[in-house]
Amino acid sequence: MAHSSTESVVRDSTEETFVFRGEELTAEEFTQMQDHLFENVSESYLLMPECLQILGPPDPIHGGPPFEARMEPFTDFINASGSNPERVCMIHPVVAQGAVKLLADSGISRSATVKTLMFPLCGYEPQPHIIQFIKDLLTKRELGDRGKQKFSQLIEDIKKYENFYNAVSVLKTASKKFGKNAMYPQTLSRLYYIERCNGEKWREITNSQKAEKWAKEAIKRAPGNSFVADTLGQVYKSRLRKAKGLEDILQMTDEAFQAFKDVERKADREEGPEMDNTAGVVSTSNSFNNRGLFGYVQVAKIAFEKRSATFIPSDLVMGVEAKFDFFEWYLTYSMPDMSSLEPKYFWEDVVLCYRDYTTKTASESTSFPGLLDHLNRGLFMSKGRRAGFEETEETVSDLETVRDFLKTTYEANVDDVKAAERYILSNIILSNKIQNSPQLTVVTELQTIIVRYVGAEVGRRSPEFYLLVLLLFWPEEQPLVAQEEDDEEVERQSAKDDGSEDRTSEDEEQETRGETVQPSPKLLFDLDLQQQVTFMKEAFERAKYGKYLRGRYLLPLFFLGKGSGLSKWIHKSRLDAILEQTMHAERAVEKHDRMKKERQISEMWVSGEVWQIPEIQDILLPVQVELGHPPMPQEHEEQEVFVCAGGRKIVATVEAKPEGVLSPMLFYLGFTIKGPVVFKVGFPQESGQ
Repeated sequence: MAHSSTESVVRDSTEETFVFRGEELTAEEFTQMQDHLFENVSESYLLMPECLQILGPPDPIHGGPPFEARMEPFTDFINASGSNPERVCMIHPVVAQGAVKLLADSGISRSATVKTLMFPLCGYEPQPHIIQFIKDLLTKRELGDRGKQKFSQLIEDIKKYENFYNAVSVLKTASKKFGKNAMYPQTLSRLYYIERCNGEKWREITNSQKAEKWAKEAIKRAPGNSFVADTLGQVYKSRLRKAKGLEDILQMTDEAFQAFKDVERKADREEGPEMDNTAGVVSTSNSFNNRGLFGYVQVAKIAFEKRSATFIPSDLVMGVEAKFDFFEWYLTYSMPDMSSLEPKYFWEDVVLCYRDYTTKTASESTSFPGLLDHLNRGLFMSKGRRAGFEETEETVSDLETVRDFLKTTYEANVDDVKAAERYILSNIILSNKIQNSPQLTVVTELQTIIVRYVGAEVGRRSPEFYLLVLLLFWPEEQPLVAQEEDDEEVERQSAKDDGSEDRTSEDEEQETRGETVQPSPKLLFDLDLQQQVTFMKEAFERAKYGKYLRGRYLLPLFFLGKGSGLSKWIHKSRLDAILEQTMHAERAVEKHDRMKKERQISEMWVSGEVWQIPEIQDILLPVQVELGHPPMPQEHEEQEVFVCAGGRKIVATVEAKPEGVLSPMLFYLGFTIKGPVVFKVGFPQESGQ
């Protein structure tokens, strides 16, 4: 009998049997035990030397039989002849799943398998792919139909088919083996504080204490990581939910606040992945960790519900207001990625907490992002509807009231650029409800307002300011089909249209309302739009939007439409409304299956199906695009192109990176809070379109 690298498994090299914890296993059963590992991690493999290490002597290089011969009669289930023959894996996940079932029937558990094989697989100097494999196996949470799993699939299965304590034992083993990795103690902490104790008070207290212990151990291993620090805040928040008695509530509220403030501080110091291995950078992350800010909101909400009759300090009210302001623009300007949204409770908790501490409602907000959200209200995909709030679509009268209020506010504070921004935006929002209405402010009047601020603090305004400049001064365009007309005729007609000697002031005013032409050169409003785009991009970073929104999908706020003046800017809500109508007309979705409908709408955006809907094609204006630089961007660079507008070339980023020649491809133009972005639509259906 020869021993493998662990005392738990003994191999009889002559009879091809193994002794595992006192039980004799055939080669088939031992192979199936290995496959426990691979059932839960897709595309997993072992290197050939690792397989030979597990099998033990005699090694082929010392005269032993080859790997395939030793694995007979099970070689049909193993793939060792792929593109990389050094990688050995099962031929299909179904085979691994069948092995799991057979082992379970034989009384060999998942937890026993992973603990037994962890040490021979990892050894003293484990390969990087094995370290990542074990980490994914024990800590990677998959996204399912009902959101992200609480734990990895293997840990979930151990809890389900074995028990809670076996899951704890596996994670403790991993935490000991990988003594510098913070993920294992962090997952252990989560396992303890999430575990249901069925009303057993002593068990709740014990689990909470152990959760705190392991959370602090995780922080010790990764002191600068905000995501690791968040777990301790979650432990304290869990205690606060169960707290009784004012003294305990106050103490646990303070502990939770301090923990989440620590998360916020660490998140602010973290940099994007492009700064990895840079001197002075303590921690990096693909996205900004918002859980410190959101944890603060949740703690404040729980504390208010538990002690609403007591005095509320003013600094707490200010803290809640600041967090509301953050999440209002954060959720208006972005989403986690193009195919997913924040959990519905996210906005719900923010709004309810804000109402508790300020007696204000989110729907009353007339901030810049608040105004942008007005047109979303009542739609299926609106933040409010997703959070479960009763919402109705805002009427023209509602929007006119808001616009009039903001006009009064601006006129009383004409030097306040923020007041000017909100007044101008309210007119653009209103124009999406009514076009060609005498109730709309004259476009040239809005241009005159914003130009007052363009010359002051040049290049130092907000991204919102430059967004409005671009919307108000973007050149008027004819549909692309009209560009095939004779150039001389176009110039002659343009010169004729510029004449003003035979036009009345009433004509001028009517034209410059919702359906205005480009402003007259006499007004000296010939702004360098490319410079404004550059200013907007710089302002995006200066306002720290780049920091807080990194890794997230920037939502298009407006699209260029076929109208003119204000009405040429199509708010995204109009596209969402058309999508909802299309869903009702073409797709059978259960009335109460909200998540399924949300996924289908997201898939229409991701796949580009949205651009093929006739009602959307009818309102959006294709733009001419030329390839910019760099033609092949690096990992953290954006693809840029030139949008041809009014005889100028203006830089825009690309939603889907173009491949090959751009000339026959159709593009639509949108604006995010960072600047112009083009969306690849497809090829024209007919030549010349």
